[in-house]
Amino acid sequence: MNKLKKIVAVLSLVALTTVATAQKAVKSYIKKYDDLAMEKAQLYDIPPSIILGVSIVESAAGQSLICKSLNNFFGIKGKNWSSEKKMGYKSAYKEYKNDGESFEHFCQVLRKKKFYKKLKGNGDYKEWLKQMDEAEYATARQKWIDHITLTIEKYDLDKLDDRALAPEGTATALN
Repeated sequence: MNKLKKIVAVLSLVALTTVATAQKAVKSYIKKYDDLAMEKAQLYDIPPSIILGVSIVESAAGQSLICKSLNNFFGIKGKNWSSEKKMGYKSAYKEYKNDGESFEHFCQVLRKKKFYKKLKGNGDYKEWLKQMDEAEYATARQKWIDHITLTIEKYDLDKLDDRALAPEGTATALN
């Protein structure tokens, strides 16, 4: 029994360390990309919580092979020129020259959706996710929505929405 307790203790410690490391990676990712997300949010009137939340989930906070190899932060499919060389197989995911190009294209994809005109400037990330789900943006649908929502709420990404979408000259609590 004593041996079993030691194994459980070690496994618990490994699990806690893994969770802490993952959270640290997400926080570093947010720090690295929040300015880019804010810039795109203000340009396209899309909540930065949507931009960051989707990119965190789709790229595993910048750690996925697709993100690292193809600069694809949003899981967007399309042409690429080097996946076989970089990944060892021909990928169905689009390749981007840099991070900014990936963020820009994601916003352009949303801008082309029917719901965009209705939601443009609306800071309600839940409504954006609902409309993205209805437009079948992701194949996992409700599971995907739940994962994005959990990410937004866990890391308080919605606090960026007020700041990004506030009318010019309006002070917000985060300024």
